[in-house]
Amino acid sequence: MEENQDLFQFEDPQEENLNLEDNVDNQDIEDIYEEEDFNNTDNPEPEPDYISRLLEARGFKDKVIQITDENGETSNVNFDDLSDQEKFDLLSDHEESTLPSDEELKTLNFLRTNNMTLEDFAKWQREQGVQEYLASQSPITEFDEFTDDEMIAYDFIQRFGEEMSDEEIDAEIDRLKADPDAYAKRVNLLRASYKSEAEAQSKLYEQEEQTRNQAAEEEFKTAYINAAGNINYIHGMDLDNNDRQELLDFVLTKDAANRTGLSKALDNPESVLKMAWYLLHGEETYDNTVDYFKKEIAKRSKENNTRVINRARQT
Repeated sequence: MEENQDLFQFEDPQEENLNLEDNVDNQDIEDIYEEEDFNNTDNPEPEPDYISRLLEARGFKDKVIQITDENGETSNVNFDDLSDQEKFDLLSDHEESTLPSDEELKTLNFLRTNNMTLEDFAKWQREQGVQEYLASQSPITEFDEFTDDEMIAYDFIQRFGEEMSDEEIDAEIDRLKADPDAYAKRVNLLRASYKSEAEAQSKLYEQEEQTRNQAAEEEFKTAYINAAGNINYIHGMDLDNNDRQELLDFVLTKDAANRTGLSKALDNPESVLKMAWYLLHGEETYDNTVDYFKKEIAKRSKENNTRVINRARQT
């Protein structure tokens, strides 16, 4: 196949005898650019006032700034009348106030991670504050309230019981008071000893109580885990292990505020009423819905079969 040499033909400028100077009538090229209005300078578009737009977006309309003086009186000042430093401070302060601080971001992430509301967070903070305060305080026992004489009398009663009468205890106290320094030292030693014993007993009781609570919690968890393993379906819907785990997490898993999803739901009256309705009527409503759709499916199937039979007979 021969190539078509006529598709692209370039003419020699010399054959056209082009003369640039003749085409422009010997007018200087610079004069042409000066006469042409390429930039349309007659009606230039005004530059947008970005400062006004920024101020208006931040609530300062028409560049009006409301200022409160030391006496609490407010007045309106135009932004243009402010000094450069005042303008900079105003824009800088407002810019910073619109961005959350690192502490605020931490709080938001904490709420999101623990699925807590602001009310839950406030309650948790109060509880944390109480616990930290109690932990920082030295335990106070009844021995801190005893007078010196009562401390000595208590010691005699603990050691001798009814073998010493009140008169004998009072006489012994008077005898010991004859040496004030020795008496004060004896009182302090007894107070510290009995207080230390009381604190040890208190810690032992707390440990026993904690052990009992942990055992009860484990028993509680075990009961729910066993119950979840025995539930294979709810209202005709099969449950797999992921479904069971989701239910257990809602009932058993605690957040940073020591709250479970179930405990939060029980704090909401509407949620409680919804749960009560499902317990009372949920299964019956589901069964009725399933029966209705079964009947509708059977009805539609019968109608389709009838149409097919009639169509076959017609053919």
